[in-house]
Amino acid sequence: MKPLGDNTLHVLKHPLDFLLQTLRGFQNNQGVLMAGAIAYYSLLSIIPFLILTVIALSHLVDQAELLDTLGRYLEWLVPSQSAALLIDLSHFLENRAAIGVVLLVTMVFFSSLAFSVLEKSMAVIFSHRRVIKKRHALISALIPYCVVFFWVPVC
Repeated sequence: MKPLGDNTLHVLKHPLDFLLQTLRGFQNNQGVLMAGAIAYYSLLSIIPFLILTVIALSHLVDQAELLDTLGRYLEWLVPSQSAALLIDLSHFLENRAAIGVVLLVTMVFFSSLAFSVLEKSMAVIFSHRRVIKKRHALISALIPYCVVFFWVPVC
C-alpha cells in the first residue's frame, strides 16, 4: 500500500478547509462564467450537429420512417413541442443540400468558439503551472477545426 502524501493527509484532516479553498478558487477564477460559456457554445454547436445527423440518416433510412421514429422519441423528451420540431425537421430535410452546408459552417464556427473558451478556461485553472513554451496562435486556432474535421466523419 502506498503511503499518503502530506497534501492528502492535510485534506483528510481538514476537509472543510479544502472545500472552502476550492470554492474560493472556483469563484476567483470565474468558474460559473466559464462553465456557462462552454455550455452555451457547446449547445450552439450540438444543435446543428444533431440536424446534420438527421440529414445524413435520411440518406440511409426512408424519410417517413425516420420522422416517425424521431416523433416517438421527441414525444418523450418534449411532449408538447414534438409536432413542431418534426415540422421543422421535415423542412430541413426538404432543403437538405443548402441547409447542410450552412449547418456545417455554423457547427464548425461555434465548436471553435467552444474550444477556444475551453482552452482559455484551462489556462486560467492551471495558471499556477507556468508554461515555458507557448503554442503559436495559428495552431490554437486550427486545433478545434481539426478536432471537428476528424470527429464528424467518425460519427
